[in-house]
Amino acid sequence: MIIARFSKLLIGRLALSILTLVAVSAVVFTATLYLPGDPARAALGAKADPAAVEALRVEFGLDRPAFSQYVSWATGVVSGDFGKSIPSGRPVWEMIRPKAINTVILTASSLLLLIPLSFLLGIAAAIWKDRFPDHIITVPTIVLVALPEFVVGTVLIVVFAVGLHLLPPVSLIQGNRTLLSQSTLFFLPVVTLLCTTLAQVVRMVRAVAIEVLSAEYVYMARLRGLGSGRVLIRHVFPNVVTPSIQTIALNAAWLAGGVVVTEAVFQLPGIGSAFADAVINRDMPTVLAVTLLITATYVLINLISEILIMFLNPRLRAQHAVL
Repeated sequence: MIIARFSKLLIGRLALSILTLVAVSAVVFTATLYLPGDPARAALGAKADPAAVEALRVEFGLDRPAFSQYVSWATGVVSGDFGKSIPSGRPVWEMIRPKAINTVILTASSLLLLIPLSFLLGIAAAIWKDRFPDHIITVPTIVLVALPEFVVGTVLIVVFAVGLHLLPPVSLIQGNRTLLSQSTLFFLPVVTLLCTTLAQVVRMVRAVAIEVLSAEYVYMARLRGLGSGRVLIRHVFPNVVTPSIQTIALNAAWLAGGVVVTEAVFQLPGIGSAFADAVINRDMPTVLAVTLLITATYVLINLISEILIMFLNPRLRAQHAVL
């Protein structure tokens, strides 16, 4: 019965996710379609022959009604074809795949550091609440919450690249070399993303951990003679994880779309730079493909977080079993 209820819930969430992707793609398609200027003219230049411009419009279907263009594009996406870039004529996925890999490495590295550090620092700050270790953790987090990515990135460049000469100031990844041999180019962008997201999650974990540490069941566990380590592992950490998952998921989803500024600061060839170039060139297929990838990542992360929260929270499991 529980499995059937969960399957029904999962199908409903998947259907809602698909509707979200369709709605976002339609809105972005419409917004891009009605931007000033002509994509064909932008691709060929202001002095291009009108006949060549019209031929390019016909080639990419820009002469058709907007709804027909959208249906054609959506049908191609379902079959795995994101279309061709208007300026270059190359397949969109072929163009953005290397940049998408760079962005995935950047965001995944930041997320892998974010999760353990946020719990470690947040729980430590809660244990030593209002004492020196707590101040050492909370004061920098308050400062970092108020700073945007480009400020954090600029400070890191000044310190580690200009001042100490330890790391390169920009992340100009070369396609003819392996990413492993260029791993140092990811260090400053990863730290920048980590700093801007870690602060929010640490403060959330700290608040939840303080509440859990003051709960009666934790007090009773200590009265029964359980050591501090066992109390943290058996009672505190499990009850801190569930409320913090949603905050981590929101920050992880932000990482998927918030790398644009970071990539611009460090000139890292990622999905953000591909999106910016596509908007400038009015390359609608590329804009739609990047937007769809970012939205799909956001939806997937939130779906996973909902499933995890339901599995980790017995009350939610029981509620869905009854419904």
